[in-house]
Order: sequence, then C-alpha cells, then structure tokens
Amino acid sequence: MAPTIAEQVQKCLKNHEEARCRELERATGKKVKRRPVPVPVVRIGPNALCQDTDYRMMVTEYDYDLADSQFQDYCSSRGTLHVAGEPRSTRWQYFADFSLTKDDYLADRNFQFAQEFEGTRHKYSAEDMEVLWKIMLLGRATLQDCWELFKVRNE
Repeated sequence: MAPTIAEQVQKCLKNHEEARCRELERATGKKVKRRPVPVPVVRIGPNALCQDTDYRMMVTEYDYDLADSQFQDYCSSRGTLHVAGEPRSTRWQYFADFSLTKDDYLADRNFQFAQEFEGTRHKYSAEDMEVLWKIMLLGRATLQDCWELFKVRNE
C-alpha cells in the first residue's frame, strides 16, 4: 500500500530541508537546526483532488488499480481518467504498470513521435521527451490522488 499523497509530499519536503541544512553545514562548518516539516494540506476539502502541481510531482509511489472498472468510472466522473489515454493503448499501459520507468518511456518509439499531421510525423527532441515524461508522472500522481478518494468513498 502506497503512503498517502500528504505523507509522500511531507517526506519529500523533509528531504529538501535535510539537503538545505547539509549544504549550509558544509558551507559554514557549523551544525544547522532543522526546521519542522508538518504534514502539508494537499486538498482544499475532504473530497477535493490535489491541485498543486509541485506537490503532485513529489508523488512517487502508486497503488491505484487501473483495471478496476469501478475506479475507472470514479475517475471518469472526476474528470481524471483521460490522462491515461485509451484503454489497452501503450499510454494506458504506462499508467497501469508502475514498473515501467523513465528509461522505458524514453526508449519507446510509440512516444518519440508526434501524431501524424499532413502526412508527416515530427520526432520529439530530448527536451520534449523529458517534458512528456513529467506529464506522465503528473498523470500517475493524479490517478493516485483519485485512488485515495475512491478508497475512502468505498470504505
């Protein structure tokens, strides 16, 4: 079971604080007091999805089940299912299978070219591919966020 979105964000923020303190200690040679990092508020209400893109980029653990038809229906009703693309597509597979990595994505020829337009397909640059991978991660985090709300609703 993946930690909650708030727990994952807090862990990331704690890591940032630790890195900040270590850098100051390295530069000054003096011990630096760590600031407390409270659990952040990631939702504006109990049923709201996380709207903070920076927070969603801190999500790295997932346990949502894209094969669950009730979850698909819930995501569709919340306006989030579209991030996964068409069922059974290569894009869908990258959302359904968390073991597929950035390296897998960057090497996958299905993602290296834009859709055909006027008979030609534009090849994405390395920078474009990095941005597209970040979009994939945001989509995974969005689905994970929706999964948390789905589970609470169905308990």
